[in-house]
Amino acid sequence: MGILDYKEYVCAVCEEKSFSRAARRLFVSQPWLSSAVKKTEQEIGTALFDRTTSPISLTEAGMYYLEQARRVMEIEEKMRRHFEQAGQEERLNLGSSMFFCSEVFPSLLRGFREEYPGVAMTFTEGDSVALSEKLLQGTLDFVLEAEEIHDPRIQSVAWAPEEIVLAVPASYPINERLAAHGYRADEFLKRNEPGGKKPPVLLKEFRDLPFLMLQKGNEIYGRGMRMCRRAGFVPEVAMYLTQMVTAYALVCEGQGVSFLRSTIAGYARPGKMAVFYQLEDPETLRNLYLSYRKEEFTPVQKRMFAWLQENRPGSGNPIPIPEGK
Repeated sequence: MGILDYKEYVCAVCEEKSFSRAARRLFVSQPWLSSAVKKTEQEIGTALFDRTTSPISLTEAGMYYLEQARRVMEIEEKMRRHFEQAGQEERLNLGSSMFFCSEVFPSLLRGFREEYPGVAMTFTEGDSVALSEKLLQGTLDFVLEAEEIHDPRIQSVAWAPEEIVLAVPASYPINERLAAHGYRADEFLKRNEPGGKKPPVLLKEFRDLPFLMLQKGNEIYGRGMRMCRRAGFVPEVAMYLTQMVTAYALVCEGQGVSFLRSTIAGYARPGKMAVFYQLEDPETLRNLYLSYRKEEFTPVQKRMFAWLQENRPGSGNPIPIPEGK
């Protein structure tokens, strides 16, 4: 008999602090459970539990045994998952906003699909709270969002910079006065080419226009409200919206102006229906964060992580690939 043969039973007694409760949890009789623990103690030559306390407690040897047993059980679980996945189709699950899932991910990951055609991918949209929960549950492998996830079990790393711009309906007269600052969608996509750059504009120029704001709790909502306060005004909000794509569509229809992520110009309805403005405010710049669980990557997760690192816009120093906890 090995000293770890009954490790699950010892762990259960420790967690329940009772032989009777542990027996009910394990669907075994209490005498059998007591006998199994006793055999383990005889094998190692010392007691694991102090049975004179109420509830029962671990001895010093028991604490060491429990620590090592849990490590072994964790390794066994990782091995089990590895061999289960080895005979199955490789799959990756990524989460982000609706805009990223519908517009950005398909084109961003086209190269990965071509390089690894056997990997199936699913995209899940949601807010940061819902995505964090799915990441912890293991139903998502990666989350790409503008908000860093603060949880000791999750690692968030700055993946790429992103800019917040103001989109204005092309029909608004203010565009004529600010023509030296405004970009059509096609111009905005070429703004970093020689001769394509226009000067940013002060947000106060738009103070009298109706604003289309994303709902409270959205990262851009808070950022936009702070920018307005620094510009000396409280925006007149014509509508609160849940999705950025909807806000952009309404801007194009002339319903109001809206703070949008700069990447939307390249994916959503490019044309002459909206004019984009870069703003003079430090909060127009933010990071997109790549988040994942703090545990050893599977081979397919490691490939995706490396690919995202190599293909992130504005990449600087490489992010080290995690090897374990």
